[in-house]
This record gives sequence, structure tokens and C-alpha cells, in this order.
Amino acid sequence: MVLITVTYLYVFREQEIRTDFIPPKFEFCGKSISKGDQEYEELIKILTINKGGWVTSFVSFAPTHIYNSPAFKVNVMGKQVVVSYKTDEGYPQFVKLIKHDWSGSCAKYS
Repeated sequence: MVLITVTYLYVFREQEIRTDFIPPKFEFCGKSISKGDQEYEELIKILTINKGGWVTSFVSFAPTHIYNSPAFKVNVMGKQVVVSYKTDEGYPQFVKLIKHDWSGSCAKYS
């Protein structure tokens, strides 16, 4: 029982996401965004400010507003944000509630 509790607490501890893994560009709303683009800069700023306090998640989330790259994905679902990125051990997934006016609607950027 103690081993199960310790394992659970270790796996679901709050942790930092690897902001150094953020790629130089994403696909968002059907277009490529990169450094200098408002959408990219806003995303990087928010992830950097909120890099701590993420929890590992094994749940599959429906894609909502996706910032996509081959090795790093961000799924914004209202205030809930899911980040997944490639590591040597696979693709860990982290979730966090972030209070921000995401305006993550593709209509805003079309």
C-alpha cells in the first residue's frame, strides 16, 4: 500500500514543463506561426510564465485549439491547457488550468 501511495504521489506531483523544447514554429488555425507572429509570441509568453505547476495526465483530451508541431503540441480548452512533447522516454502529457484570456479562437486569426 505504501509503494502504491508513493508511486501515485511521484507520478502526479506538480512539475515544470520543458520550455526549452518549444519549437520555433507551430501550425495554428491552418497556418504556420513563428517568432514575430502575435499568436506565437503570446503562446510562448504564457507557457514561460506558467512553466511550473503542471500535472502529468494519462487522459486523452479532445482537440480544441491546437498549436501543433511534430515534437510539441499545445491543446487549449478554455482555461485548461494540455502540453505534450517528445522526450527520449516518449511523449509525456501535462495539464494545467491557466487563467488567461486565450482568445484561442481561429476566427480571431483568420
